[in-house]
Amino acid sequence: MKNIRNTGLLLAALLLFACEKKVEQPTLSDEKISRIMADLATAEAATNGLNGVPKDSLLQLYFGQVLEMHQITREEYEKNLRLLTSDLPRMQAIIKAAELLMVPEEKKAEEGK
Repeated sequence: MKNIRNTGLLLAALLLFACEKKVEQPTLSDEKISRIMADLATAEAATNGLNGVPKDSLLQLYFGQVLEMHQITREEYEKNLRLLTSDLPRMQAIIKAAELLMVPEEKKAEEGK
């Protein structure tokens, strides 16, 4: 009888752990994502004076080069961003880090004085 009860408890515990939902985490570090964001923003800024199809084509080319430079695929980057949308404070910190990466070194030095 004691054996049946122990088996029942073991099965119940296994069911609880099996039903636990695993939250998928981003595969890229926060620093890497912020660096990619900064580089993509720079690529977009480089096309500001263009319009229409030439801008879109050049932007796609630049985005592809940035992702290649960071050795990731567009799908991997977008998947990481989707996963981060569930953690707003973390996403805000990553965006802030990306913004800081785009500040010229001279300006950072002036603000530090």
